Amino acid sequence: MCIILAAYSHYLETLGAPRRLVRKYAFRNAMLPQITGLALQLGTILAGALVTEIVFSYPGLGYQIYRAITNKDYFVIQGIFLFIIVGVLIANFIVDIVYVLVDPRTRIGMQGGQA
Repeated sequence: MCIILAAYSHYLETLGAPRRLVRKYAFRNAMLPQITGLALQLGTILAGALVTEIVFSYPGLGYQIYRAITNKDYFVIQGIFLFIIVGVLIANFIVDIVYVLVDPRTRIGMQGGQA
């Protein structure tokens, strides 16, 4: 992807396009995979935070899950996981909305037109 983007940028510059226009297109094209990667990694980011809280005894959701597991408190475990799942769903929904705002092809698809 990076090689294609660099070649595209050089091509626009050789055509005489202003550097500001080249940066605008390059930024938008480079941002789309980053947004998709963020949406895919949200659960992993949260799981990493849980492990960090357990290792360093930081009082957060990860430490609460650890205490609930050691005490066999299943209702607390279910409540915390429900909270985590709802948080990840809301974050993915926000990423989907941002993706529609950034990528014009998704707007065309939502209107029923041809891409």
